[in-house]
Amino acid sequence: MRARQNSPVVWLNESLINQSFGLMNLDDKPVLDSVKLLFDQMQSGYQQLSNRMCPVRLSCGLGQVWVLAEYVHDDQAKALALAIAQLGIVLAQPARLVVPPATLSELSRRLQHATASRVNVGMTASTPKHVLMSLLDDLIVHALNSDASDIHLTLRHDRQWAEIMYTINGLCVRPEKFSKLSVQMVHELLAVSWMTMQGGNGAVFDATCEQQGRFERQIGKSMIALRWASLVLQSGVSVCWRVLNRLRWQQPPSLDGLGYSPTQQQRLRRATQTDAGLVVFAGLVGSGKSTSLAALMQLIRPSHKIITLEDPVEYVIPNALQCAVAGFEAQAASKQLASKLKTIKRSAAHDVLIGELRDTLGGQAVVDLVLAGTRVYTTVHASSALHILTRLGSSLIGIPASLLTMPGFLKLLVYQTLVRRLCSHCRLDSTAWLAEPTTGSTGPTDVASKQRQVWLEQVHPVIGGEIRAWRFRNLEGCQRCRSAEHAQNMGYDARLLVAEVIEPAAVADFYRALATRELAAQVALWQESVSNGQSVLAGYEPVGVSARSFVHSGQLDPREYLMRFAPTHWSGVGSEHELV
Repeated sequence: MRARQNSPVVWLNESLINQSFGLMNLDDKPVLDSVKLLFDQMQSGYQQLSNRMCPVRLSCGLGQVWVLAEYVHDDQAKALALAIAQLGIVLAQPARLVVPPATLSELSRRLQHATASRVNVGMTASTPKHVLMSLLDDLIVHALNSDASDIHLTLRHDRQWAEIMYTINGLCVRPEKFSKLSVQMVHELLAVSWMTMQGGNGAVFDATCEQQGRFERQIGKSMIALRWASLVLQSGVSVCWRVLNRLRWQQPPSLDGLGYSPTQQQRLRRATQTDAGLVVFAGLVGSGKSTSLAALMQLIRPSHKIITLEDPVEYVIPNALQCAVAGFEAQAASKQLASKLKTIKRSAAHDVLIGELRDTLGGQAVVDLVLAGTRVYTTVHASSALHILTRLGSSLIGIPASLLTMPGFLKLLVYQTLVRRLCSHCRLDSTAWLAEPTTGSTGPTDVASKQRQVWLEQVHPVIGGEIRAWRFRNLEGCQRCRSAEHAQNMGYDARLLVAEVIEPAAVADFYRALATRELAAQVALWQESVSNGQSVLAGYEPVGVSARSFVHSGQLDPREYLMRFAPTHWSGVGSEHELV
């Protein structure tokens, strides 16, 4: 590296890329106040590196990258050094200095405080801490009383009030009691809540970057855990808290209590008793995959050693050694997961639960463990049991097709979803529904009644059963399900689990069909046969068939069945407000 005389431009040569690095003398406490952060003069994306490395200008005017030891050789650290030089700042020797985590944490905290001050101009702490903690407790208690799975807090810079929502029975509900909380107060609440974060990325709450973590709050005699995930918006930030009440679920529910059919329960039990193989649960976010896995793990024989890797631990499984993969920064989490997987292989475990398959590291771990003779249980995000195959074989997870088609590798494929159960005390039979006023009208009309009668006759061949056994949502609700704050959920009293289960070993020619045709093509062929109502997979009952049985028993509104499982037959009879 050399500088041209009378010019601020720094000319670089290849030696900068290969520069040596130095180690901060831990006996000498650095005077951090004399160090200037240089992120403001670089691209904003660099700020996401602040928990690993920081570009600084020393009191002598020279530039330097302060970095944690494990990242000193990263290309990003070298790129920061180049960026400093391109600003016309002469680099110190060495250009990269290894510093202790506490030092870098203090720099990161200073940066985030400065950033938050810029983003929230004029927003100064004004609410006493005890008031904020009382508000936090109110938010959590409301979630528990409403049986909500998530709390959503959205802050927009161009609005006065924060948006507070709860996920209840799969729907987003906006309670009136929390509609007048200012953006400033909720921002302060988030900042205070982050101070108790476990495994979070970042020293303080930062509205300008995605953050994840987990914190706990004592509510009465229960310790409530909340999983934090924030999403940066164009005009602000949205934070989602998933409610995890560990004491409430000290003993996970049973498979029967969850709603699995007797046949499905037999297949699930069999998966815990046969030799090595992979059991995969699929579904969308919030579909209860973790709950089902916890229930299944209870059925494993006490003579087996069980180890779990979860992020975070959501249910206490008494017969398992549960490990939380802490740390939400991707690279750090991967290193920790790799270390634990190596240890698990040497721990003589019979059964291993991996909370979720997200990447090729998880895919390699599954392959390694299954081929070593271990039973492995995990979850993925997929839209059907068949699509689990394409998900596992995708480049994101990368399990070779040769293994997916090998007999015994896949033991069980489970897809599940949740639907809203009609309130058993006020649901309407078909006669009452035909006479019910349509949304916006003051009373029943002959035209509306005739339209509904025609609709019933049209959809009956699709749903089957006896129309007189069908039940419909009562928009007015009753004393058991009525709530002024949760009008969207009036007429419902719980949710039903609807599942489909494929046991490859019990399906004739399953492995041969996969082995003789390209994976995606064979899955598409099977899926097409299912859609046509002529599944060639023996014993496979699609999720729509299970849902249909709930319509026949009067627990599921036939309109919701059509919208969810047979959308081509949905004609919108009645207003959609009658469902959503």
